[in-house]
Amino acid sequence: MLLDITRLIGRAHRAGPSGIDRLDLAYAQHFLVDGEPGREAFAVINLFGRLFGVHPGSARRFILAVAARWRGDAPDISLARLYAMLLGGHWMAGWQLRRRLRGFARPPVYLVLSHYRLEDAASLARIRRYFGASVVTFLHDLIPIDYPQFVEPSTTRQHEHIVSNVSRYSDAVLVNSQFTATRFHQYQGRAPGPRVGSAHPAVHVAWTGVRLYPAPPRGPGTPTRDATPYFVIIGTIEPKKNHILLLNVWAGLATMQAQPPRLLVIGTRGWRNEREVAMLERAAREHGLVEEHNHVSDAAIGALLADACAVLVPSIVEGYGLPLAEALGCGVPVICSDIPPFREVGGDVPEFLDPLDERAWQDMLVAYAAPGSARRAAQLERLRHWSMPTWEAHFGVVRRALDGVSPRGTPS
Repeated sequence: MLLDITRLIGRAHRAGPSGIDRLDLAYAQHFLVDGEPGREAFAVINLFGRLFGVHPGSARRFILAVAARWRGDAPDISLARLYAMLLGGHWMAGWQLRRRLRGFARPPVYLVLSHYRLEDAASLARIRRYFGASVVTFLHDLIPIDYPQFVEPSTTRQHEHIVSNVSRYSDAVLVNSQFTATRFHQYQGRAPGPRVGSAHPAVHVAWTGVRLYPAPPRGPGTPTRDATPYFVIIGTIEPKKNHILLLNVWAGLATMQAQPPRLLVIGTRGWRNEREVAMLERAAREHGLVEEHNHVSDAAIGALLADACAVLVPSIVEGYGLPLAEALGCGVPVICSDIPPFREVGGDVPEFLDPLDERAWQDMLVAYAAPGSARRAAQLERLRHWSMPTWEAHFGVVRRALDGVSPRGTPS
């Protein structure tokens, strides 16, 4: 298997991972660090449509260092040292990689997890032809196509190319939810261009697994936050996450309550978010109830989650519900939008609300922030029966998808 880690390399400098970063890292750890019996994996990068093989030892050291850095275990690893780990050892040019692959009984599978360069049809065609490779892709969502108001016009056009190429060139497609699978099936019927091969690719639903945030130490002398109740929202600050709703709600709480709860906004600033950023800065300046945490490790997030009244997920649309699943996995209640992916992952555990109904959100927040909240206690009771998505189950689906891909024959 040729596992494309190009995006992971480009994101390693960040203090903490996004949802797609977590997926990239989990695959790199599973296939390149831990290894899977009977399936040898090579780390590759895609430079202008051409693959280069990374030295296995260098890739392993790099992946372990990135994982430690994002967990918060090794904040002192400099970027220079991090990338020096990657560049050590002998890399393979395309022709060397192809020669190495000829020693295996089956042609390789090229696996792309992050949409990286999937808009480039010529690149996918070249990789299929040159390595005799089957192609397996991971499709996260169709949001830029379905909700173009949340992205730049160029992003919508790029995503149309991505989804079209996934449909045309993939031998199998992994998706993060049944919701994404349904939307992809609907799109396939109108995908432009001829299909490479006789049949549409098999689609496999593989919920993203959850690795729990580290729990903070507890015991005598452990410092605690002040007693003011607080809520947390985790995710990139961008329009579809619907921070605007919460900021409007908090503006109302600041005027109606003598001691309103606080809101901790965890996530990097994304795109088309000028209004969100302006409201965040004004909220922090005027009433001090909103805190923004842009660059935090998993250990820091675990500490912030520990005493939260609930995690808030008011998104207008998502392909999956990773913050929801992570919060429930950590034993923290969730208040979220009533949208299909959240119902799919959360079952009957979270509180589901209309993502446009500010009054409903305000009332629910007041109920959850109340001392000894009965509503919060009821969700915690429901949470006892919830099954967390696991990476073991995820990679079981991936294994079946890879095994089901037919060999394509010798390279050209």
